[in-house]
Amino acid sequence: MSEVFNSYEVEFEKYQQQVCSLIRQIQINKSDEALTEIESTFSDLQNCLQQMDIESASIAVSDRQELKNKVKRYKSESEALKKQFRILQDDISSQKTKDSLFGEQDNQQIQFINTQDKLVKQTLQLEDAKKVCFEIESISNNIQVQLKGQSETLDRNINKMPEIQYDLGESNSRLSRIQSKMRQHKVIFLIVFAIFLTGISIVLVYKYA
Repeated sequence: MSEVFNSYEVEFEKYQQQVCSLIRQIQINKSDEALTEIESTFSDLQNCLQQMDIESASIAVSDRQELKNKVKRYKSESEALKKQFRILQDDISSQKTKDSLFGEQDNQQIQFINTQDKLVKQTLQLEDAKKVCFEIESISNNIQVQLKGQSETLDRNINKMPEIQYDLGESNSRLSRIQSKMRQHKVIFLIVFAIFLTGISIVLVYKYA
């Protein structure tokens, strides 16, 4: 018996179980994703059958007929699953069409309600926007009042600048006079100190001469 054929059999059984599981899932919740997944799995099933058919034709004649019979049985099982799936697919499509026809009026009512809700929300948003505008206007007025007060204070300070500059000039003049007198006193002190040292030196010279 071909090991390659056996591996394809294992894959076929796996895909077959997946299809059965997905069909049960669709019967419960009518999932569109499951429908798409089944289509993909059927493609994998068909590929496995083709590979098994090719493999059965390449082995010894003694085993060939047995494998071909298996392939025939697998194809029959696959077709049965496809038929079951197509019936289920048609039922789902028919039900969706009915739901669409009967639900059209409901959808219009829902759209009308949604439109009303949007209008109410927009009205509330406009009211909120008006409140924000009023608050901004109030804050702007307060800022203008504060700026006006600060501007008046600044003008008064600017008007006082000549007086301050005059006072600073007087202070600088007095400071200059004080510094000049300090330099004079320092010079006089140095002269007196020099005379004192000279006198002491003369006394010492005469004393020890």
